[in-house]
This record gives sequence, structure tokens and C-alpha cells, in this order.
Amino acid sequence: MWRRLLWTMLLAVLASPGAGQDSDRRDVEGKLLALEKVGKLQAIQLKDLKMLNDVLDENFVFVDQDGLLLNKAQILAYVQKATSMQYFASEMTVRLHGPTAIVTGTYRLNGVVAGKSIERHGRFIDTWLERKGKWLAIASVSTPLT
Repeated sequence: MWRRLLWTMLLAVLASPGAGQDSDRRDVEGKLLALEKVGKLQAIQLKDLKMLNDVLDENFVFVDQDGLLLNKAQILAYVQKATSMQYFASEMTVRLHGPTAIVTGTYRLNGVVAGKSIERHGRFIDTWLERKGKWLAIASVSTPLT
């Protein structure tokens, strides 16, 4: 049920037509924010590994708050072993550079992974690349906020 609703929301945003360059830019920014919110954040919360797999590039890399470098397979495994996870993002901004986009924002993560409670608050930078009409997350960096 949730998966169907998430896909419907995501497809509605991705299918919205634009008129003119400013409108096209806003459409792309809206698509990327939807991918961040639905494709990544809600997919993590709902442990929707298929959706998460679809938005992460095969060569996706993530640098976490502790400086640990993780690849796509490690991210999917981490999400899969989480008992619960709540991920909230705010202050998101999209900067377009041709077929590349940088999304920045802040986040709060609460959850239980492998029986261990986690709570993090930080800033993130996500890099997206448009390939064959599809946006894919290719890299992400997270830093702590005090």
C-alpha cells in the first residue's frame, strides 16, 4: 500500500510538464526534491530496498559523519538490518549544473540498527546525475551539526 502511494507521488512529480527555461528548472528542482524525500528518505524509513536501489547509482558512494566510506551494497545492507529508522530532512536546496545537481540540506536521523540506538543531526550534500532522462544519486557526504 505504502509503496504504491510513494510511487504514485513520485511519478506525479516526475511527469509534470514545464513551459520555458525557468519552468523547466523548477520542474527539475521539484523532481530532485521528490527523489530526495520519497526515493531516499521515505524508502529508508520504510525499508523499501527496491526504491532505494532504483535511485542510487551502481557506483554510489557515501561518506558518513565519522568519515567512513560506504558503497551502494553497504548502504542497502545497513538499511535492511535497521529495526526502525526515522529520517527527516529540511532546508533542502537544489543547485543545477547541466546534467549534474547538488542538493544540500540538514537532517535528523533516529533509529535502531543491530540493537543499537542511533541519533544523528547533520548537514548533507547529495550529488545527482541525469543519465538517459533518469536522475541517479551518485555521491553523498554527511557532516555533524552541533
